[in-house]
Amino acid sequence: MVDNRTNSPEVKLKQKIEDLFSSKFDPIHHLKQLDFPKRSGTAGDKKAADYIASTLKRFGYEPISQEFHYLKSNRISSLRFPLIVLIWGLLSLLNILYFTNNKMLGLITLSLPLVIIIVLFRFEAVVKFFFRRRAKKLEELESKIRNNKLTESEKTSLITSQNVVTDIGNPNATHQILFTAHFDSISSILPMKFSKIIGILGFISFFLFSILYTINFISIFYFEWDFMEFLTPVFVILLITALILLELLLISRSFRGNESHGIIDDGSGVAILLELAKFLKMQNMTDYRFTFGFFSAEEAGLIGSSYYHRNSQLDKNTHVISVDMIGENPPLKFIKGINPLIKTSMNPEFNTCIASIAKELDIELKGASFFYPGSDFAHWLYDGHPTNWLINGSKLIHSRHDNLANLNKPLVIDALKILIAYFTLSMAP
Repeated sequence: MVDNRTNSPEVKLKQKIEDLFSSKFDPIHHLKQLDFPKRSGTAGDKKAADYIASTLKRFGYEPISQEFHYLKSNRISSLRFPLIVLIWGLLSLLNILYFTNNKMLGLITLSLPLVIIIVLFRFEAVVKFFFRRRAKKLEELESKIRNNKLTESEKTSLITSQNVVTDIGNPNATHQILFTAHFDSISSILPMKFSKIIGILGFISFFLFSILYTINFISIFYFEWDFMEFLTPVFVILLITALILLELLLISRSFRGNESHGIIDDGSGVAILLELAKFLKMQNMTDYRFTFGFFSAEEAGLIGSSYYHRNSQLDKNTHVISVDMIGENPPLKFIKGINPLIKTSMNPEFNTCIASIAKELDIELKGASFFYPGSDFAHWLYDGHPTNWLINGSKLIHSRHDNLANLNKPLVIDALKILIAYFTLSMAP
């Protein structure tokens, strides 16, 4: 047992953590066992869940498997939004070239930028709406399964997967903490690096077109001045560029495979939490309760964590910590907030504390913001739970290159060191 009480004041935190790691903790071992494709619902997905459960049992836990179901996305339905954007783009192009002074077509051209602005300003409400809608559909599906009322089409597209969940500590403890990581993986036809470039260029083109068109629309109908007739080529180039790039990005998301081994995204989080579970099992935790949620179908839309979120009764003060996408481009990062336009903040106390710990351990750790809630913590963030996300940058995720050979192993070890040091200090008497 690691006894935090017997350390003399002069023993520094860094030396204590190094002593621990010299013999007891090896997250890379787990990644060697998880270095295979594991798209949700496949044999690899089940193999990963079995490995996580057996490892937790070996550490002395009693994990439970939560089976859940969802329907494979219909490719035609997944192309609805790209089709809407395409129709909007073609109507806008006709408007620019042939119907400059048509107010109705002008409003259609302005409709998509307006909708996007509303979504960005009301981002939290929109996310909550989609979470509720998704949860309702999944509950209806589970009800159909229980009552044997699935249609033949639904039976054909039904996907079965599972979460692995375990806990330790006092159920009535003051400090309640939920850790999350996902073990499923997915591949995209576009490399992440290429997708980011396409997304940035497409957004810039769309943004410039929208600003210029809005100014011109207002000037035509209020000042009877049309500068588009002098700049038509600019409008056309910006619109076509935005349309091609954004359509390519949106359509690519409908064609996904099972080539990625998901070592960075998010085998790393799984490995870190397994070793953290081993560490916490050796601690005296009379005033702590830790729950470990290893979720599947994160890449399918946070479905596994949605199932757990609906069927668990966590205290409103439960602190949720997600570890996702560790092990490629340094430095390690803690997310300060989800920030499309109006920021939803993460728990600042935890971030401040781990930043101080990282400095003492000589580990580079920086704060950052993220545009959207891209991991399983999202359900609890928008429920008002104190929430945090540990991450680092990646260009290899969702590709065949996301494997053990391309893992930045020191980053995984450093992330585990920070978390162990944090709980070494916070749980000390």
